[in-house]
Amino acid sequence: MSLKLHLKPGEKIIIGGAVVRCGTRPVEFVVENNVPILRHKDIMTESAATSPARRVYFLLQLIYIDNGSGGSIDSNCIAAYRELEQEIVTFVPSTRKYFDQINIDISAGRLYQALKAAHGLMDYEQQLLNLSHGAGELVA
Repeated sequence: MSLKLHLKPGEKIIIGGAVVRCGTRPVEFVVENNVPILRHKDIMTESAATSPARRVYFLLQLIYIDNGSGGSIDSNCIAAYRELEQEIVTFVPSTRKYFDQINIDISAGRLYQALKAAHGLMDYEQQLLNLSHGAGELVA
């Protein structure tokens, strides 16, 4: 199954582990085989993984890219993910539903879908942070 991609000038994309940046003109191309692809908006740098949920996403991103480029799932990344999962669920039990979905996707080899589920976890984390900041303002 092929995938048609459109890149804006300067936009980055990861294809099969390679970072590709568009030049000065927009470009359209088709990827003909099944490789991991992350569009610019879905790429997270390590320095941007500044919260627990964002670190989960970053680890899953590494797993997705590494696994799809012919390797097997990196046991170090999986171990780091599992440790982070345990810490987060211990402190915020309501996150369990997100991790359940992520784990189902990982087990089924649907690593891109696991990334999408991690987006939900990041959104939920932001909601909790917004609530805690709002509660602090009410008390002050």
